[in-house]
Amino acid sequence: MFKFVRFGLGTIFYLEPTAVSKYLRNMKKSIIVAILSLISGLSLAQFGAAGGISVLKAFGMPKPYVGIHFGGEIPRDDQVSLYGRIAMYGKQEDPIINYTNVNAIDPLTFPSTKNVTYQNAMNYTIIEGGTRYYIGDGYDSGFGAYGGGNVSAVFNTIKRSYNYGDVDQSKYQLNATEAAKGSIFNIGFGLVGGVKNTFAGIGTLYFDAGFSYLILSIPSSNNISTNMYSPLLFTFNFGFRKEFY
Repeated sequence: MFKFVRFGLGTIFYLEPTAVSKYLRNMKKSIIVAILSLISGLSLAQFGAAGGISVLKAFGMPKPYVGIHFGGEIPRDDQVSLYGRIAMYGKQEDPIINYTNVNAIDPLTFPSTKNVTYQNAMNYTIIEGGTRYYIGDGYDSGFGAYGGGNVSAVFNTIKRSYNYGDVDQSKYQLNATEAAKGSIFNIGFGLVGGVKNTFAGIGTLYFDAGFSYLILSIPSSNNISTNMYSPLLFTFNFGFRKEFY
């Protein structure tokens, strides 16, 4: 029922696939709803709404992921704030071409199996939150720097695209175990630091960079490809924050 496999820098934990995929989708929705509820509950206090572009580089992967982020920040005072952020990164294809067999639907068909190729593609959704500490000018004035720690929930969606070539799909079909889509759920901890410049009456431009190490990874089934998975993530964010009182 519960297995784990260690590879590279991290560990993949395998659970029985029966209800895991549905559970992970519901967890993702629940976390987003909880964050939005917290924001709405604090709407009477000072609140900074933020958004911008993001770049993610997974350790050991050749290409970065590009995406967008949005979130909010609530100052506790001029030097300390609480923040939350959701970043969504577009899919990236694995350059490795994989091979698998398809089986004849009719047992009298010859040959009974044929080879087809496929590629995996993965995207990221990262929900993070933590505390920021400001030095120099504070949260909502002038130029300053900030840093702090965070915890994140990371969702990878993995899709597999098949190339049948000259194989007649009306005569051959994939094995039931060949998942065309799956997911990996991760929990991570990290650090982030950046700089910002606040323009009075307008808003704040910011740039920050951080890294996260993923300590728990649960795929929706044990045949989900981990070729593009990495437990160490580096992120870069550039955006604009507007204050609401």
